[in-house]
Amino acid sequence: MRGRVISIIAICGALLSLGIAQALGSSPGSVSATDIQTGAVGSRAIQDRSIQYVDISRQLRGDLEVQGLQRGRTEHGVIGGDFPAIPTGPSTECPNNCSWAGYASLPFKAGTALTDADVLVDNTTWVSGDTGQTQPVLDSSESGSPAACTGSVANPTAPAGKVCIYIAGGDNAADVAGYSVVPGSGGSPYGFKLHWVSTGPGTANNTFIDAVWAYTAP
Repeated sequence: MRGRVISIIAICGALLSLGIAQALGSSPGSVSATDIQTGAVGSRAIQDRSIQYVDISRQLRGDLEVQGLQRGRTEHGVIGGDFPAIPTGPSTECPNNCSWAGYASLPFKAGTALTDADVLVDNTTWVSGDTGQTQPVLDSSESGSPAACTGSVANPTAPAGKVCIYIAGGDNAADVAGYSVVPGSGGSPYGFKLHWVSTGPGTANNTFIDAVWAYTAP
């Protein structure tokens, strides 16, 4: 008899809850905003990949846009330049306009400022794209860079805190080196520079470097 009374009470309670839900305009089993305490819903309660860009506040959108690159993550990009070649001589004999550079901006602020020592160039990945092209020659400051940059043009990688520039193609280029965009010993977390000098006209009568880069946050 006691079990039957409990069952009747349970049924009445369920019917009462149903009536209240219908009276409030909610469907049975639904949850309204007033049913949830602030902070009660965490990451485990949210379905993966269910939050869309429009679901977050304008403040959070802005925060995401200026957020620095997370530790261990690698970003990639391209860099280079294509200019008229100087008629005569190696870099030490060039007249004006023999010095060239390409600049790249990081999509995220680097964890630490990039100095000259943090921007490395690998010319061993170069491939000739035409008859008579010559491999770009690295500046002496880049002597250890190919060994430090162990990736490739197809799969660029970089040690933590470094930029590795992988030359894909180029011609009539010498003294190739990576630099900070801040003079002297300074550095910047926002980008870097690839510099070289022309070595005279080749078959294409120009000096150029085409390259990809990778940066890994420390």
